[in-house]
Amino acid sequence: MGNLRSVAKALEAAGASVDLTDQPIGLHAADGLCVPGQGIFGRCITSLAERRLADTIKEWIEADKPFLGICLGMQILFEGSDEGSEPGLGIFTGRVTQLPGVVPVPHIGWNTVNGEHFYFDHSFAAHPNDESIVDGWCEHGDRFAASIRKGHLLGVQFHPEKSGSAGIALLRRWVEDA
Repeated sequence: MGNLRSVAKALEAAGASVDLTDQPIGLHAADGLCVPGQGIFGRCITSLAERRLADTIKEWIEADKPFLGICLGMQILFEGSDEGSEPGLGIFTGRVTQLPGVVPVPHIGWNTVNGEHFYFDHSFAAHPNDESIVDGWCEHGDRFAASIRKGHLLGVQFHPEKSGSAGIALLRRWVEDA
């Protein structure tokens, strides 16, 4: 959902050969799977289920193949979201909650993760039960997981495709590992 072309262009700039698809057929031949996203949690989960991609994503991750979830593409990996009643993929325990209204929401703009500046655009954020998967934290009214990592899985709340050289460097590392 959302920003497919900008993510594809950024992955290409990072050295990847990109094939866009919304079907599970042919994915087994890919070296890595990137699920970007903008939009509403429930609509995304429903769309993935309708296209038989929810099970494909779960199987991909269970096989520890290189996976990158961007923004909503990371959020769907959790059990659920305050944004709706639909369950997430349940790869990780924890919930996606709305950012507190004590700061401007949505969180749009630059913020720091592990000493690097990345571009954010979101109103909801992941709170994993197992904090050992958190690779980088961020704060915007509340502390939340800005990046998660487990095996060959990387999930980021920010948008590397809109984050200049830091984003391309992150994508390049992921492409090289795939």
